Amino acid sequence: MLKNRQDGLIGLHGTVLLILVAAAFIGSLLLVETRGWIRFNLEVNWGLYLIGVFVAMAWIHYSLRGAGDRLGALNWREAIRLTAQQLVRLMVVLFTLAFIMKDVEVSRAFLVGFLFVAAVLLFSANFFLARLLSVVFFRRQRLRTVIVSSRAEARLLQAWLAPRGHLGIDAIGFVTPDADNDAGDAMRLGGQADLIAIITRHAADQVVFSQAEFSREGVAGIVSAVERAHCRVRFFVNMQSVFGGNPEMIEHNEHYAFAASTREPLENPLNRVLKRTLDIVVALPVVLLVLPPLTLAVWFMQRRQSPGPTFYRQLRSGLNRERFYIYKFRTMHLGDARLCGKQAAVNDARVYPFGRFLRRSSLDEIPQFLNVIMGAMSVSGPRPHLLEHDEQFARLEHAYFKRHFVKPGITGLAQSKGFRGELLASSDLANRVRYDELYVTNWSLGLDVSILLNTVRQVVAPPRSAY
Repeated sequence: MLKNRQDGLIGLHGTVLLILVAAAFIGSLLLVETRGWIRFNLEVNWGLYLIGVFVAMAWIHYSLRGAGDRLGALNWREAIRLTAQQLVRLMVVLFTLAFIMKDVEVSRAFLVGFLFVAAVLLFSANFFLARLLSVVFFRRQRLRTVIVSSRAEARLLQAWLAPRGHLGIDAIGFVTPDADNDAGDAMRLGGQADLIAIITRHAADQVVFSQAEFSREGVAGIVSAVERAHCRVRFFVNMQSVFGGNPEMIEHNEHYAFAASTREPLENPLNRVLKRTLDIVVALPVVLLVLPPLTLAVWFMQRRQSPGPTFYRQLRSGLNRERFYIYKFRTMHLGDARLCGKQAAVNDARVYPFGRFLRRSSLDEIPQFLNVIMGAMSVSGPRPHLLEHDEQFARLEHAYFKRHFVKPGITGLAQSKGFRGELLASSDLANRVRYDELYVTNWSLGLDVSILLNTVRQVVAPPRSAY
């Protein structure tokens, strides 16, 4: 998860750098040409130089990985050092082009001026922009972290996490084995026996523990208990304590002291931007073109079959269990409020005739595109359940809480596979949880598009579970 956030920050930063430097190149060229400050040789191929800028920025983007998890928290010396490395790459590409094309000195004078502008832009972006991106994407997505390990191990991990606070990681303290009863350390939150109470009291989002401190059974017990508390679980392995000295890390994709037990592609802010873009592209036309006439038709049919409000709203639990009101077309008669928490069944007497058509065709979900526009939901993701069902289902399936790592969706992977409607057996819930977990750990833009296409197919030919 931490790697997802870091890679996303690098991707966004590199993309913005590309746009800024390319725009600066085109702007500088137009300004110099219109002002007549330099008389360009008509044979200069500026299009090729612009391609060179793109090539150089791709090289620079690759080099950003060298900044590692410091990107977003660079001091001015580090920003200057990174800018110098980037500027050298830009110079190498552009002056190599000038040499190969044997351009006259006047174009090189322009390139020197452009490189000065680029240096200012690159430094400003490295020092200020990365910090701004960190604030924008991680300020509201902070993970309050509890460490479970010995005091010495906890200190090592806290020191490792401290400079990565810009990625949204807050180490609030550590929990030691029960035998460690020294309460003189302010960062010690308590013993292992009190872990669940500590998670609840401090509203922790994730627990990181050292596997070396516990037996296999102890590890399984901690994981199960923490997941039931709706927390992420991470594992910390101190390689230095195992091998001594400073062991070399050989595995390319495992260059962190601890790794997530669950992949979360949507912790990558670049992926979140892509997903949000898809949400707006899909939801905005529906809200503007489909929702108004459909609302009028539903209102008309309700006046004839079941007078009352056209819409209804209910509290649901979304990203990180934040509550929001979900909107739907009302498909049931107004009646006993105690029945509202009961799932609809086949031939449910509470559903009026046109409401049955709305439910079967999924048109009753169309108002939720308003939730998408407002940012509480996505067009695809785990379907949000009633709050009381959330608590009930979480007791039955310990992995259920993972659905709250992403925004809930109007449709989801489970629904696109036909698992929708009333839960008649425990296997129905298990299948939905399994597909929700697959969605969280394997999200991609292509997966979202596939879910949407499958959903459209099911709207045209609804499965028997749709009622």
